[in-house]
Amino acid sequence: MTALKVTLVEPLDQFVQDQVASGAYPDADAVVSAGLRLLETGADDEAEKMRRFLSRVRTGLDQLDRGDGVEVTDLNAWFDALEAKALGR
Repeated sequence: MTALKVTLVEPLDQFVQDQVASGAYPDADAVVSAGLRLLETGADDEAEKMRRFLSRVRTGLDQLDRGDGVEVTDLNAWFDALEAKALGR
């Protein structure tokens, strides 16, 4: 494991100290490691969301290429119809 020196701004430094003082973590390294794990998980979640989004965009573009699109000339009416359908009207 590589040693890494990190300088924190005062509010974050105090937060780390408070976490250690509360007994939630044994030391500052554990607090920083927990924070980095959360950041990593969040980044993984965002990457997965982007992958799903791009997949759906690709599906939609493929449908348009096949001529399966719907032409909307009145956006408000279209949204009203979608809402009515969603509400079972």
